[in-house]
Amino acid sequence: MRLYQRPGSPFWWVDTTIAGRRYRESTGEAGKREAAKAADRIIDRLQRQAKRSGAVWTVGECLTRWWEDHASHLRSADSIWSNIENLDRCLDCTTAADALTSAMLMDFRARRRGEPAHRGARTKKAIEAAAKRPPRFVSPPTINRDLSYLQAALAHARDIHGQPVAALPWSKIKYAENQPRNRFASHDEFDAMRANDDADMADLILAAVATGLRRGNMRWRWHMVDLRGASVTIARTKGGVPMVVRLAPPVVEMLKRRRQGIVAATGEIPGGGADVFEWRNYRRRWEALRKALGLVDFRWHDLRHTFGTWARKAGVDLPTLKEAMAHKDIKTTARYAHVEPDDVTSTFDKVAARMAQSTAHETDKESKVS
Repeated sequence: MRLYQRPGSPFWWVDTTIAGRRYRESTGEAGKREAAKAADRIIDRLQRQAKRSGAVWTVGECLTRWWEDHASHLRSADSIWSNIENLDRCLDCTTAADALTSAMLMDFRARRRGEPAHRGARTKKAIEAAAKRPPRFVSPPTINRDLSYLQAALAHARDIHGQPVAALPWSKIKYAENQPRNRFASHDEFDAMRANDDADMADLILAAVATGLRRGNMRWRWHMVDLRGASVTIARTKGGVPMVVRLAPPVVEMLKRRRQGIVAATGEIPGGGADVFEWRNYRRRWEALRKALGLVDFRWHDLRHTFGTWARKAGVDLPTLKEAMAHKDIKTTARYAHVEPDDVTSTFDKVAARMAQSTAHETDKESKVS
């Protein structure tokens, strides 16, 4: 048995092997002495579980096996681990997987909802700063994420390892999700953003709307850009796959202008590892631009929504838009399904045409009477 501290966790962890199987579990204690006592209790529980012949896995065992088989290998493993800690802290993970009930998960929801949202603060300075702010509690989307990982772990135990698990109404247990944002820039707003005095920000906004890339994929370096081929290569998107994005002529011209400016200023062609755009203080510059233009309820990610909405208005179908926006699931792209192409005559257009005919008819009658 070994006690150790996991990076990013305030608690001591126990690492032990029982009946040929390795177990790693949080003691839930920050002090080493208390952690040693908790570790003894954990080992006693694990030994009792190991003696049960053909027993159903516990919730904790399902989470452990899912973590080892799948979740620990994901890019978001550190974030997932914090959610597993939440489950371990606020749910009785010694419960058999087939004995888990909706009432237990509703109790888990209530416990998590009552926790302060700054629980993750680690440094003294961060804790003191959080204490000065008004009390905030864990949000429903965060709790839904905990429950989604639990759901995935139970499904993994059932589908991969043949373990019986409880059939639970997950859609009713989770909080109702907020409706997705549909905010996008109008043409006037886009023109105003492009006409601002910060030329670097204006170029960045042009590229963001023209490509529909997420902010994390907009940190281009010159070796990623192929001006002759009018494309930029993204090594890894949010879905973990590479992507080649076609660049519109205005973006190509903008990039050529930026490169020529660098050559004129330095006498050298920008190196492959150099940033294409200026990212220093971009948050402050973006907020200043939003405030100056009076952009109401407009976020940086809404530039990506602008790309999706304008693409639909131009007649792009949903499967094609899914590939262009690198969505893993067509359900995500379906948020743009309500946007009708500009060349489609909508119900409102047809009613307006009828109104115009009626007005013209009345005008014609009046002219004949006179």
